[in-house]
Amino acid sequence: MSKGASTQPSVDCSVPMSSCFSGRCFDTLAMRDLDRRSAAAQGLNEFDLMLHAGGAAFNYLSAIWPGATRFAVFCGTGNNGGDGWVVARLLLESGVSCDVFLHGSADRISGAALLAYEAWRQIAPERERSSDDWLNSARQGEEYDVLVDALVGIGFRGPARSEFDALVEGINGASIPVLSLDVPSGLNADTGAVDSSVIQAHSTVTFIAMKPGLLTGRAPDVAGRLILDSLDTPQFILDEVPAVAINWARDLPPAFLRPRRPTTHKGVCGHVLVVGGNTGMGGASILSASAALRSGAGLVTLATRSEHLCAAISRQPEVMARDIDCPESLFSLLEKASVVVVGPGLGVDDWSGACLRIVLESHKPLVVDADALNLLATDMSFPRVTAGSVLTPHPGEAARLAKVPVSNIEADRLYWAKALARQYASSIILKGAGSIIASDKEGCEPNICSAGNSGMATAGMGDVLAGVVGALLAQGYDAPLAALGGTVAHANAGDLAWREHGIGLTATDVINHVGAVLTPGIDTAR
Repeated sequence: MSKGASTQPSVDCSVPMSSCFSGRCFDTLAMRDLDRRSAAAQGLNEFDLMLHAGGAAFNYLSAIWPGATRFAVFCGTGNNGGDGWVVARLLLESGVSCDVFLHGSADRISGAALLAYEAWRQIAPERERSSDDWLNSARQGEEYDVLVDALVGIGFRGPARSEFDALVEGINGASIPVLSLDVPSGLNADTGAVDSSVIQAHSTVTFIAMKPGLLTGRAPDVAGRLILDSLDTPQFILDEVPAVAINWARDLPPAFLRPRRPTTHKGVCGHVLVVGGNTGMGGASILSASAALRSGAGLVTLATRSEHLCAAISRQPEVMARDIDCPESLFSLLEKASVVVVGPGLGVDDWSGACLRIVLESHKPLVVDADALNLLATDMSFPRVTAGSVLTPHPGEAARLAKVPVSNIEADRLYWAKALARQYASSIILKGAGSIIASDKEGCEPNICSAGNSGMATAGMGDVLAGVVGALLAQGYDAPLAALGGTVAHANAGDLAWREHGIGLTATDVINHVGAVLTPGIDTAR
């Protein structure tokens, strides 16, 4: 870190590293076990492991901001603060300026963190300052290039005290890049929920293994560029401890890597029936039908209001479009279908209710989306969803299905996805940044999809996802695998579309990429 050099990040941070990470994720209890096992396997004690973590963080500071010369480290009194004391010492030893602000009383520092604190004190030109000193400064943060957040780690549970909230808001208000250690302070490492204030990190370096709360909930907004450093933890240690979730990014599940036989024909690739498109809402069902075709379904039939038939055939002539102005027309169509996607543009009137009832009574494997979910949530007289189906709620729809406030869903997305999967004996895709895919199968960990981007926050994306999942079900994948593979393929197709269109991408742009993402051997490297 040389004086006078640029303090701009030296690495490309436009794409969060979490979009590249695939693998097992561990909750707080498991992480504490992993810490102990990792240290023992390497012949280290707790303080040695802390030195490794602080050293890794220092290396990333040097790599991301090589020209920075003025640092402030914010330490708490626990082990996360201990990592911060190590970073502060290494910064001083490298010849740059580093001030430390302590939140809490130094009398509460103990164990390995106390050893790190005492090692810092031996070379520090002056004692640490208090967090109040930061808050009371007239030129808050102006003299620093980079801030380091080592306030609280994976054990944080909110809501926080007002003094903590004030400090976090002060750090965020300084508009200086922040490197968070392990997790941004204020973020729940298990759920990604935020109960009070949370550090807005430019980058987060997390240690040993990935935490689910860094990949879903509020995490994509606050964690910034996500870096995982294993601290040389042996792989067998990671394999011994049960994971709480599995994250998927760019890689599809291995089951999707099988090529089609040369003799494959449309009759063996499944027949998807899309039911939806009420008056004025035909586009949703048309998008879903198009997505099913692009995802490999052999045959796709669209059952919709007659007013949408011309538009459907004009847009996608390969789709067999049928009018169901009379819902009883569905009976003959259902006989031929192997899978039904119900809900895109369905509406919530008498016609839509009649259509949904007929579909549910067919006992076909289903993808239940959009207004079909809302109808199920508000009318208990509907037949049960066929076991082994896939439901695709966003948080609002999930809250209606579970009869809880949306805030409950967002407070623990993993829990509620699993709860809904058990309730409906099906697979659940709880949509959003860091979508959760959960199965009702006993002992099956939920999955997280960290791919995707903010450009996908536009009309029709859910309709496309429903069509993709329906096509995979029709091709013989079971519900858990169709839900997982469909979600990951949809998100990666969205990332390809993002590179072409940015925030102007549309659901149609995603449809145009999904087939290539699902096809083994086609290079979609970005």
